[in-house]
Amino acid sequence: MTKKKATINSDHIKVIFVEGDADEIIIDKLISYYRSNGFKKQIKIINTHGFPDEKKMRQGLTKIIMCSKNPVEFEAVVCEYDTDIFAKGIQQEPNWKKVEKNLKQNNNVTRFCRIQAKTSIEDWMLDDLEGLLKALDLPLNTKPKGQYGQDKVKALFRRKNIMYDRHKGREKIKQYLDKLDIAKIREARKKELKEFEGVLGISIN
Repeated sequence: MTKKKATINSDHIKVIFVEGDADEIIIDKLISYYRSNGFKKQIKIINTHGFPDEKKMRQGLTKIIMCSKNPVEFEAVVCEYDTDIFAKGIQQEPNWKKVEKNLKQNNNVTRFCRIQAKTSIEDWMLDDLEGLLKALDLPLNTKPKGQYGQDKVKALFRRKNIMYDRHKGREKIKQYLDKLDIAKIREARKKELKEFEGVLGISIN
């Protein structure tokens, strides 16, 4: 009698690396929106509290592998970041083709893509300015002051004596960001989300 070979179960995982608490809250809301429209696959969000460079992503993937009981296959790895960090000289832009190649060769990654928040995740928030003003209980005719999206959002929170910390301020800002209309934001950012939604197999008109 021939013995059947034991089936080895693999964990098929999708991972999104985000650069701060504000990003994590918005991306988590976006995934919830996809789920309300029929998306069912599991996605793990990892907050690197700073730009998710190749080193941080590989460390995060290695940790997942070490904590898993089964072999891990990363169906997709996504890197979310603000584009203004390159324009302002805060961060040198990586060679993305090299990053993708290394992740696929060394970390068992099938697909890699990026979510480029232009010019920052705060600009996404301002796509629902009315919702943000309502959440902060500010007059709807309030004009955000500042040159950049981050400056404008910080100024709005400051009006309510709330310190807006995009990287480590989750406890203070979550209750306000949760009230934003993510469908409205997603509609305004379709172009930036096109590749990401394609990788996930999202199809929403």
